[in-house]
Amino acid sequence: MNPFDLDKELREIGKVPQREVPDIIRRHQDEVYASLTNLPMSTRTNQQQRSTKKRRMVAVAAAVAMIAVISSAYVSPAVAESLKKIPLISSIFRLADDLGLQTAGERGLAAESNASVTHEGVTLRIPQVVYDGTRLSLAVKREGEGFTGRITDVEVINEDKGTSHRFQRGAITDVEMLIDGTSIHDLSLSDKPGLIGKPTSDPNVVMYELIGFSRLNHSPSIPDQFQLTAKISLKGIDAPYIFHIPVRKNTDQIIVSSGETREWNGLQISLEQLKFTPITTDLIMNLERLDKSGKLGDHNLLFEVWDDRGRELGRISGKGVYRDDRQQQQQLELIFDRFEVAPDSITIKPFLPVFQDPIANSGLYKVDSKGEVVKTYLKELEITIPVNHLGLDKLYDVQW
Repeated sequence: MNPFDLDKELREIGKVPQREVPDIIRRHQDEVYASLTNLPMSTRTNQQQRSTKKRRMVAVAAAVAMIAVISSAYVSPAVAESLKKIPLISSIFRLADDLGLQTAGERGLAAESNASVTHEGVTLRIPQVVYDGTRLSLAVKREGEGFTGRITDVEVINEDKGTSHRFQRGAITDVEMLIDGTSIHDLSLSDKPGLIGKPTSDPNVVMYELIGFSRLNHSPSIPDQFQLTAKISLKGIDAPYIFHIPVRKNTDQIIVSSGETREWNGLQISLEQLKFTPITTDLIMNLERLDKSGKLGDHNLLFEVWDDRGRELGRISGKGVYRDDRQQQQQLELIFDRFEVAPDSITIKPFLPVFQDPIANSGLYKVDSKGEVVKTYLKELEITIPVNHLGLDKLYDVQW
């Protein structure tokens, strides 16, 4: 049954006038059925099955309760407000291809902002934000008519070896973020946060993430509490959309200091720190050229993070800061997704990508028959460290 069929049956029940159904119900009818049809299936270990089964049971219970309320003739304002707080139904982060953000939605870690601005019949909403001290994530949702493409659609045109962009009406053409009134692009900032945008399965929704990389002294580049100003421009709309949203870190974290060091071919890497939140895994390393014969960038060294069960973490972002003018010492910070379940150990796997031109040190990467980049793993630089399994279970809020 689609939402229109449901509405029709509700109108016909009892053949009597029905009281107005609250907006929260109307907005989430599609989301309820999407949640029911997309419940996760599990073929994993017993521990994972228990955790996944519990989430599925909560999802079903919440969705059934929602349908039951929709089917009634009247919903009180108090109940309607409570429904907004059911994470699995109301969280827009279910659209993210990111386990950490999905977890934030499921566990109720996302703060309700309900920010909304309308210009010329087109509305932008920022329903929720989540901030774990490392990354601030927010979803921008577009509402209106007359759109011909996705909110992220942009066509890059190469004209006479130059580059231009063509936007469809309603597409985002510019985004600016300010922290307590200071733009993240302000030239006076020595350590600038990173900003990335991610499309979602919904053509009218895009995810933005503000990454707070650590400074060289490990102090964060984004405070634990601040006022976020987001300025967003759309093609075909004259006025920018300006949002003012209070942000506060609302998750715990575990910090693990290390000192594990490896060397290979004149290159030394040292694992300095790991930071875990329920949403993000943050890795800080120090790199140094010991032979002083070149720059660190000459190696094109990249990293993967794996758990002890052979599962790779999804990478979110990264930043390197040189400590010297000769670019032979660098602090490298890599931001990854969270682990699905708490591991007993993790392994950092450095590798060199293989280029299409075997004698080149840049250009296009070589890919295999599956479209994956061909890699040369450097076993000599591999680092495996133990993890406090029980502590991470508690952080991840695993229920036994």
